[in-house]
Amino acid sequence: MKVVKKVLAALPLLALLLALPAGAGASTLSSGSGSFTATGEVISVHQADGNTIVTATEVQTLTGVLSGTRVASGITIFHPDGTFAAHDSGTFTGTIDGRTGSITISGASSGTGNTGTGQIVGDRGTGGLAGLHLQGPFQPRIINATDADGTISIQFHFDS
Repeated sequence: MKVVKKVLAALPLLALLLALPAGAGASTLSSGSGSFTATGEVISVHQADGNTIVTATEVQTLTGVLSGTRVASGITIFHPDGTFAAHDSGTFTGTIDGRTGSITISGASSGTGNTGTGQIVGDRGTGGLAGLHLQGPFQPRIINATDADGTISIQFHFDS
């Protein structure tokens, strides 16, 4: 009972902390959405424990909140039950919120068949994208062995 009382007593403090700005020097949090198309080049394919593991590079064209090109490399694992898991990392060069530069964007997704859901995270920007931090969900759709498309929705801010 004492633990419950302490937790309840701390809730107003927690609510106050959550309402504080993300950090000194950070701009206002913004959001936006867009889409992408991707073309990949398979580097290697191998089998392990019934899984097919594909290492590839890809070039994405992004439109909407992110307008530009992302060049990435990563791995997709196709499981015997029809599910997949993927992760990649690459450099986006283009424009967001009227600012132009480059930023590292990493992503991870999973799904069944040819559709999935995932998350992207971006930081370490240069040029006009220096100080940019972004994150959000994306929904990839595998079209064939080398092509995909999908939608993204991100939240972002720039350090001041």
